Amino acid sequence: MKKCLIIDFDDTLVKTIDVHAESWQHALERVLDIEIPIESIHADINYGMDVLLKKYQLSEEESLLAQEYKKDIFSKMIHRTQVNHLLHYVIKNHYPKKCIIASNSSRENVDKIMAYHGIDPNLFLGIYTREMVSKKKPHPQMGELIFNDHTSHRWNKEDYMMIGDSEVDSTFARKLGIECLIVKF
Repeated sequence: MKKCLIIDFDDTLVKTIDVHAESWQHALERVLDIEIPIESIHADINYGMDVLLKKYQLSEEESLLAQEYKKDIFSKMIHRTQVNHLLHYVIKNHYPKKCIIASNSSRENVDKIMAYHGIDPNLFLGIYTREMVSKKKPHPQMGELIFNDHTSHRWNKEDYMMIGDSEVDSTFARKLGIECLIVKF
């Protein structure tokens, strides 16, 4: 039996990717004054905003402006995000006893969405976000940090399972040497 779930946040615990993608689409279109197909955003969104910003070759000033626009647009559309009620039920009922969030999103974003949906952050042994690492998922750095932070539990890698929604999460789990379950909304 697994002792700890490592759970992706966006489109695993809370369905957010479509809202993030639309927010980025509108923000980038506003900054660059061009039309951008939503499919172009969806192709890279799981890898994070830095991939999107690099893809469209934004200057530093354009990048900061796009990030501000995106944050504002997302805040206005947060009501369109949805909780994975089955996964939330599993977490609230402590099966397994410990759960950790591992997200390429910012802590500010995770906290805002959790507060909006009434998800208690105290349900989680830890919440790991992009600010805590220099290399985001699928790079194993975040997982190694999780393992190091929780060595006092005397868990082995076999005690963990990754729950995610994308190739990023399955690659992350494979690089860490742990099992992965992919869920879809």
